[in-house]
Amino acid sequence: MQENVVILTFAEESKAYQALSELKAAAAQTRLKLVNAVVIDRDAATGFRARDGFSDGAPAEGPLIGTLLGSLIGIFGGPLGVLLGGASGALLGSAVSSSQAVDRASLIDQMLSAVPVGSTAVVATVGEFADEVLDGLAAKLGGVVLRRPAAAVMAEVESLREAEDAAAREARRVLREQRKDEWSAKYESWKDEVQDKWEALKLKLKK
Repeated sequence: MQENVVILTFAEESKAYQALSELKAAAAQTRLKLVNAVVIDRDAATGFRARDGFSDGAPAEGPLIGTLLGSLIGIFGGPLGVLLGGASGALLGSAVSSSQAVDRASLIDQMLSAVPVGSTAVVATVGEFADEVLDGLAAKLGGVVLRRPAAAVMAEVESLREAEDAAAREARRVLREQRKDEWSAKYESWKDEVQDKWEALKLKLKK
């Protein structure tokens, strides 16, 4: 059994919910293993939004917390998703062909590109015996499928989190340096201010 992260994307919102329902049914029939899944949509104004989800036994409150899928959706909806999504759009709109662009993009880039603005998708972690189950489901509902190995997606998510942490540390360092520069520029004026006041006081004391 191959564990994959899959994205089934649809132009019609209702088809995504139907796909989630059929995924659950396929799992109940042991045609695949459904670890967790979430319906997301994407629009130009708000970006990605999680709409409905499923988890195989996690607590009802926040079932995706601490999971690969939860981390992935967090990236989609967070600043990294905005940054990567913009970069993917620029790449896909450039002179290279779409297929070349996707080949060059990271896994996260590919996944972001798989959910274009205006579409609704099911993002799921699944164990698959064969591709035919999900491929057939998507074809029947008029959707498209992107699948990537869960281990490869996890490795990239961890790398992105490390990069995000490193960027945050660097940003804090730069801010500290800027504050130092800002204060150092004021030190001279403060020194002059104190010197002028003390000189004036000394003159008064001599009188």
